[in-house]
Amino acid sequence: MSTASKASITGLFQCDDAKVLGITSDASDVIIANLNANNLPMCVGAPIDQLASDDVIVIEFILDASPSMEEVADLLIETFNEVMIEGLRGSSKKTANAIVIGGIAFSRDIRSLFGGGFVRLEELPKLTKREYNPSNGSSTNLYQALLDGITAASAYGLQVLQENSTPPKIIVICLTDGGDNCHQADPADVKTLTETMSRELCKFPLAVFETYERVDCQQIAGATGFEAHNFKKQPGETKEDLQRRFRHMMGTMSSSIISASQAKIGTDSKSAFWTPGQ
Repeated sequence: MSTASKASITGLFQCDDAKVLGITSDASDVIIANLNANNLPMCVGAPIDQLASDDVIVIEFILDASPSMEEVADLLIETFNEVMIEGLRGSSKKTANAIVIGGIAFSRDIRSLFGGGFVRLEELPKLTKREYNPSNGSSTNLYQALLDGITAASAYGLQVLQENSTPPKIIVICLTDGGDNCHQADPADVKTLTETMSRELCKFPLAVFETYERVDCQQIAGATGFEAHNFKKQPGETKEDLQRRFRHMMGTMSSSIISASQAKIGTDSKSAFWTPGQ
């Protein structure tokens, strides 16, 4: 994948198409100020003319790779590949053909997954420990990762819109076990984006789970505007319970992504992301 220039991505957010996604001038300012050499390669992806559908669904996964995740890294990789992604592949052919996926792993540093940029679901490589390895991490740069994820997904989404004139659906979904402790980015900037971008076209779910850290799910949601779902650790949790919790979490997210992707614009697309009863 080639890397877009800062000038070309800046131009996307300064054109009228940005308003279709609900990107206001304030939101554009946040995104343009956030563009840098690290996240520009995340803003590109599969050639638009090679996508199998005009109704494109852009999904950006943001995975916490801080040191506290080390004890569950193998389980996260396994359930992401076997439950999350296979669940998406098992949706209707129309939905599966419309999905492109990008990814970020973050600790203090923020790194792209799957080779960088957005990949068609049918061509998505498996997540591996080579690219997702919390043992190499340090601290939790959550807010910057959220900014980068929204920046990348909206930039690619605008390229889709310019190419085929059909606004894509955008889902930026984060999995984390802790709050930000790097203070590199302002959560108010994240909230500017989540609160101004189209609620019909864009969803910002946050899956919060516990390892050995205690995390305030609602505090993160309130600060960033992401829609939180707490997959809490229960007292006396066994290894088997932990495995069931992760599989349940990945299954819930996968089914909720499918539901959000299939929602019709102007009707139930304004509803909450998380599938009721999950």
